[in-house]
Amino acid sequence: MKWRRFRFAIAGGIAFVIGLVVYLPASLVAHWTTDGTPVQLQGVSGTLLDGQAAYVSLPDGALDNLQWQLAPAALLLGRLSVSVRTDTDLGHLSGNVDRSLFGGNTIRHLHGEATIGWAADLAGYTFVPLSGRIGLDLSQVSFDDQLKVSALDGQVQLTNSRWELLNPPLTLGRFQAQVTHTDDGLAAEIVDSHGPLALTGQVRLVGQRRYDLNVRLRARAGADERLKKILGQLGRPDNEGWYRVREQGRL
Repeated sequence: MKWRRFRFAIAGGIAFVIGLVVYLPASLVAHWTTDGTPVQLQGVSGTLLDGQAAYVSLPDGALDNLQWQLAPAALLLGRLSVSVRTDTDLGHLSGNVDRSLFGGNTIRHLHGEATIGWAADLAGYTFVPLSGRIGLDLSQVSFDDQLKVSALDGQVQLTNSRWELLNPPLTLGRFQAQVTHTDDGLAAEIVDSHGPLALTGQVRLVGQRRYDLNVRLRARAGADERLKKILGQLGRPDNEGWYRVREQGRL
C-alpha cells in the first residue's frame, strides 16, 4: 500500500512539474530558448505550451507571426518538440521542430509556399532578377545553433517563374528539384521542368555561400525568341540543342 501511494506521489509530482513548466508565460522562456543563437523573438505572448511571437529576427531576415504548440511529453525525454507555423506572403510555412536540450535542431514535414522575393528578403538579398512562387515539401532539415545545416531531404518546386530584367518579363516555366545534404554541402538536383525553358542538372552550395553550378538548358518549341537569343549568348549548343553551363562562385 505504501509503495502504491509512493508511486502515485511520484506521478503526481512529475505531472505538477510538467504542468508548471508548460504553462509558464512564453515571454519568460523566449530568451532561454534563443540564448547563444542568432535568432531573437519579439512581441511574445501566450504560454510555452501554446504561444506566438509577432516578429522573429534571423541573421539576414525576419519572420512574422510565428505560432507554436508544444508537445509536453517530449520534455521527459530531454527535448523540446513543437509544431510551428509562420506567415508568408502567399500563406504560411508549417512544420515540426525538435530541439535537444544539449544542442541540435531538426525540422520535420516542412511545407508551405512563398514568392521568390519573400525568400530573398529572408536570406538578406534586396533584389533578385527572378520572380515566381516557391513551394517547399521537406521531410527533414537538421541544423545547429549557428544555422549550419547537417541534414536535408525533400523537394522544392518553382512555378510561374519569370526573368524580370526584360520588358515584358520573360516566362521561363515550372521546375522541381530534389534537395539533399552531402559531404560536400547542400545539393539540388533538377528532376522535372515544364514550360519554355528545359533545364536539367545540379546546383551545390558549399561552405560560406559558395556555389557550384552544373546544368544544361535549351528552349522548347514555341518559346519566346528572346529566350533563344539569351541562350545563344552561352556559346554553341551540343548536337541535341543543349547549352551547358558550368560555373563556380559566391552568392
